[in-house]
Amino acid sequence: MADECIEFRKIEDRCRELKEWINHKAPQCATEQKHLEDGSDERGYWAHGYMSALADVIRLFSRQVSNPQYEEGESSTSRYAA
Repeated sequence: MADECIEFRKIEDRCRELKEWINHKAPQCATEQKHLEDGSDERGYWAHGYMSALADVIRLFSRQVSNPQYEEGESSTSRYAA
């Protein structure tokens, strides 16, 4: 379970870092919302970034499901959320 908490903290930390970067380097993103414009380059970049993030989460969960580390006395059907 400790590994899952560490991985979750890594995701939270990265989210915090990205929020700070956006606030300093691209604050207009919050107001312009160009990623919502159909056919815009910004929408393509947003979709690509979101797809990459989902793929990272899938890899994270797949790694934990394929190589679970159970605590003593825990059943093999138990899974922890990250």
